[in-house]
Order: sequence, then structure tokens, then C-alpha cells
Amino acid sequence: MKIERLTENNVDLYLEYLKKAMSLEPNLMVAEYIDEIGIRNRVRDDFYMNTTSLLAIVDNSVVGRIEYHFYGCMQDGYRMAYVDWIYVLPEFRHQGIARQLFEEFEKDCIKNRINQFYLIRATNSNADKFYCSFESVSFSEAPLLRKDL
Repeated sequence: MKIERLTENNVDLYLEYLKKAMSLEPNLMVAEYIDEIGIRNRVRDDFYMNTTSLLAIVDNSVVGRIEYHFYGCMQDGYRMAYVDWIYVLPEFRHQGIARQLFEEFEKDCIKNRINQFYLIRATNSNADKFYCSFESVSFSEAPLLRKDL
């Protein structure tokens, strides 16, 4: 397995992965359809350059992905990362792929002097088992406020 950042060079592999994920577990996807043109445009859009997607690739196919971005608080200088998404295709789960993606993400966090990362975790049994395997983490039921603009 190799891990690569999502770029224009591997976006086709990424799109195939999304199609497979959507067909296998549509209830776990955050989108209702795959916007291929939009994704191709976003890979080149300056706005998304602060969002990183790391792809786990096996035999020239994407089998998993972690997506995250960094941000900071101007007042106290605290540097944070938010994990937008982690997903491994069902047939490749329980093989350490998600763990390796997180390790690469944490290396990037260290390189960028990130103080803390967080994510809104899924609450299914596979996700719970995975997150409970992490060391030095805390779990919370944080209240969220969202507003669509």
C-alpha cells in the first residue's frame, strides 16, 4: 500500500473509489451523488488548497481516504486540525489502513506544529472500536451549532 495526496494526477482513482463507496454504503456518505466535474474543479481551486486528502492506494486503486484541514486561533496561537472524513472500503477494513492514514495525518500535524486535532466521530460499532484503539484521546458529546448559508 502507498499513501498519496489527492491531486489532479490521481483524481480519476479517487473518483472510482467514491463511486464504489457510494454503491456499497450510500447511507454513510455525506453526499447524495458524485459531482465529478465539481471535484475535478475543486482539486485545482485555491480555496481547497488548505484541505488535504490522503489516499490509501492498493494495486492502483484507492481503498481509503482521510481528509483534513489546519486552522489556528489568532488570540492564543493555538493550532488545530479538523478531520473532515475517514473512510476505508469494507473489504479493506481491519487491515490497518485507517491507522496508517491517521499516522500520516499525525506526521503532517507534527510538521505543522499542530497542538490538537478533532473530528466529529461516527457512532457505528466499527467506528467506535477504531476510535477506542487510539491512545491519549478523549471523547465528548459536544453540542454543535450549524447554519446553512
